[in-house]
Amino acid sequence: MNVILNLKIYENGMQHDIEKFYQKCFSDLGWEYQPQGRHSDTLNIQKEYLQKGCFWCLYDGEILIGTVAVRTIDFKNKTAEMKRLYVLSDYQGKGYGNLLFKTALDYAKKNGYTKICTDTKKSRSASRHLMRKYNFKEIDRYNDNNFAELFFELDLTGDS
Repeated sequence: MNVILNLKIYENGMQHDIEKFYQKCFSDLGWEYQPQGRHSDTLNIQKEYLQKGCFWCLYDGEILIGTVAVRTIDFKNKTAEMKRLYVLSDYQGKGYGNLLFKTALDYAKKNGYTKICTDTKKSRSASRHLMRKYNFKEIDRYNDNNFAELFFELDLTGDS
């Protein structure tokens, strides 16, 4: 597989790619993509992410192969949330999830956040691996995402 990577910040012209991407990712995970329901944030990335953070799309040529987002969840305490970290199944295990994860962490640090939170399901072993690798600590529920089962936080003010 000859991969030509291009990491881009989301633009409106990518919306069709985003919807196809999540449809495929969620189907591979055995989940239903619900853009009019619990995945409605994926239909309004400008408002949900770009106005209070950033949203990246990782392409292999013309194919969207991964995404990650960071958004502010507490302006006063400078707390960010990492969301929508997914990589197409054919591209997993090649370091692309790590690249996206690190992009989000670097953005949060560079933009003065003091901590970053994220959530996941117990079945997402790759997500849990990244949390351990980057020294995230498991915390109590911090949001109303009823789909999530595990919640994590990383202090960005130290040398973690």
